[in-house]
Amino acid sequence: MFSGKRLSELRVKRGLTQLELAEKLGVSFHTILRWEKERRFPDVFHLSILADVLETSVAYLMGEKKNGSGKYYARDIDKEAVIAVPLLDSSFVACAGWGFGDMEGIEPDFCATLIVGKDDIGRIGGKCPYAIKVEGDSMQEAGIPDGARISVNPEEPIYNGDAVLVKWGRRGDLAVKWYYEYNDRVELRSSNPAKYPPIIITKEEIEQEAEAGNIDFFRICGKVMVVSVIPKRGI
Repeated sequence: MFSGKRLSELRVKRGLTQLELAEKLGVSFHTILRWEKERRFPDVFHLSILADVLETSVAYLMGEKKNGSGKYYARDIDKEAVIAVPLLDSSFVACAGWGFGDMEGIEPDFCATLIVGKDDIGRIGGKCPYAIKVEGDSMQEAGIPDGARISVNPEEPIYNGDAVLVKWGRRGDLAVKWYYEYNDRVELRSSNPAKYPPIIITKEEIEQEAEAGNIDFFRICGKVMVVSVIPKRGI
């Protein structure tokens, strides 16, 4: 677990103010403040820079008892193998149920990120991957439980049966579903059809809404590539 207290102690030991450390990392003063108070946590890239600037190890910043060296130093992390995926603002969620939540105005909270393997996230192009929290149990059997964080890639091709994040309906609902496309319609299926029947949207309906100016009546936001789950406590 990242230690904001150790960050603060090391910063003071090096004679750096929060503003000076922020300038060295290319982040805001408020970001350093949040890290030290553990309201937010640095991603792997900023963690690596922190360790180098403060002449410590990533392991020590992450709570190791001793300020180790050698293989634990930031320079030894294979930063080429991972990517920091921004987690969208926590006030917005993707519903694994009926779907809700307008995407308009959503901005990524870049102080919160998920670290995933580049091989897992797929191709990287003009549209960057992002992560979002899931609420609901309709995709439980698909390995996407309530409370999971999903990493979504807008650049990955979509095939029938893929789990996708979609925006649909006049309210701009967000939902995580299995996607199936046919000649005259698309179907959004849950892994629990008895509780959540398929959502069927005809292509004629999509065209009519587009002609009326609602071009986002149905839109695939991206393919679900990685599912991150926090274990629940026993009861």
